[in-house]
Order: sequence, then structure tokens, then C-alpha cells
Amino acid sequence: MTEKEIIAWLSRAYWLKIKIEKLQQQRHELAIMAEGARGIDYSKSPSSGGEPTTIADNVLGLVTLDSKIAGKIAEYFRVVDEIMQMISSLEDERLSTLLYLRYVKGERWEQISVAIGYAWRQTHRLHHQALEAINQKMAHNGTRNCDIVYPVESSEKE
Repeated sequence: MTEKEIIAWLSRAYWLKIKIEKLQQQRHELAIMAEGARGIDYSKSPSSGGEPTTIADNVLGLVTLDSKIAGKIAEYFRVVDEIMQMISSLEDERLSTLLYLRYVKGERWEQISVAIGYAWRQTHRLHHQALEAINQKMAHNGTRNCDIVYPVESSEKE
């Protein structure tokens, strides 16, 4: 597998977390609408026709979003567990810590460098070593390219 494919495989938890946060934001906005009273949005041009949204429609939307959120959270924990198993299988604690901080916790390179006590450049060298170690583990375990789930573009609609 290529380095880019390994990074995509490791990044699945990050992208799921982003998707969950978006769904939770949508739910929050819908909950506000479901509460009823809201101001008039004068920034939109006037329109005619169409049916007003009922409270029942909003409640149905909330239930649907809650179901989607629960599904994504379950998927997130499954993916994190899968990634953690792979990361934990590395023998070099520096490499597993680096991958954990980057792909599970989602920390920035500067934070990772400080946490592991290496310069930024050396942190990137270690990252490359860690990706090669993961690649070897995946080859040994028989993970194929078709087993990789690539991150979803942020423009994708649910």
C-alpha cells in the first residue's frame, strides 16, 4: 500500500468525528427550530407558496438525526478500536504514541513534537517510519487495498 492509502486508513476516525460534529450541529439547529419561536430572517428574499414546517416535521427530523448520529458514533468507536489495535501492535512505543496522538487524538504536528520530545522535522521522520511499520503489519495481516475505507469529502450530503 502507498503511504497515502495508509494515512487515509488511519484518518478514518478523524473524518467520522467531523461528520458526527456536523450532524450534531444540524440537530442543534433543528432543535432550535422545533422549539417554535424564532425571529424573521430578513436577509432572504420574500417567497410565496410552500407549506410551513410543522413541529411534527421537526420532531421527525430530530429522531432521524438522532438515529444517524447514534450510527456514526457506533461506527466511530469500531474504527477507533480497529486503528488502536493496529497502532498498539507496533513494537516501538515512540511510533505508536506518535500515531495515537495524530490519528486518534487528532493533535497537530507541533503538539506531537512537544509531547514526544523531538524536533518537528524528526517527528516527521518518525511518522514516515511509523507508516512503514503499519504497512508491514498490514501486509503481514493480509489487509488489501480494497479493505481501505477512504475519508468522505466534506461536501458529501447525508
